[in-house]
Amino acid sequence: MPHEPSERTPLEDVAQDERYADFLAYFSADCDRLHAYIYSLLPHHADADDVFQRCSILLWKKFDTFDQQRDFLSWACGVAFYEVKNFLRTAQRDRLQFSESLLDLLAEKRQEDLSKGADHLAALRQCVKKLTEHQQQLVWKAYSSAMTTAELAAASGRSAQTLYNQLATIRRKLAQCVQMRLAATGEDA
Repeated sequence: MPHEPSERTPLEDVAQDERYADFLAYFSADCDRLHAYIYSLLPHHADADDVFQRCSILLWKKFDTFDQQRDFLSWACGVAFYEVKNFLRTAQRDRLQFSESLLDLLAEKRQEDLSKGADHLAALRQCVKKLTEHQQQLVWKAYSSAMTTAELAAASGRSAQTLYNQLATIRRKLAQCVQMRLAATGEDA
């Protein structure tokens, strides 16, 4: 029985699944930074959430136009920028409105900040790898645990001050390493 023109073939289903998997890989890697970008352009968190949801759907619809040689976050921020402008144009109910020129300036600055944040994070990851195994475990426990530093110290049998001092030393070491890595790549620290 021949398939109807509106039905997809199994080959089209596979291509669609691969396209969706590609989109999800890009989107999931940058969705938090995209949301932060949108939030930096809108004065109310609920409005930013609404625009983010609409933008997410729009990004999926427009994914065929995305050039995978480019940076996904930059492309997504461009789409989001126009969604924010559209939202502000139609949201006449709020008294607080950003001017077009301020919105342009905020969008440009925030996109620069997001790019720098990614560079900082990459440098930090490399610097953490240079720590000793003990230092890496200490950092992991201190920053991924719901325990306070004092509780962590008690659980490890050390004084809280000793743990504070060790963490301060590690933070200084990481900060210096990140600054050196960014300076070597020409980024601002």
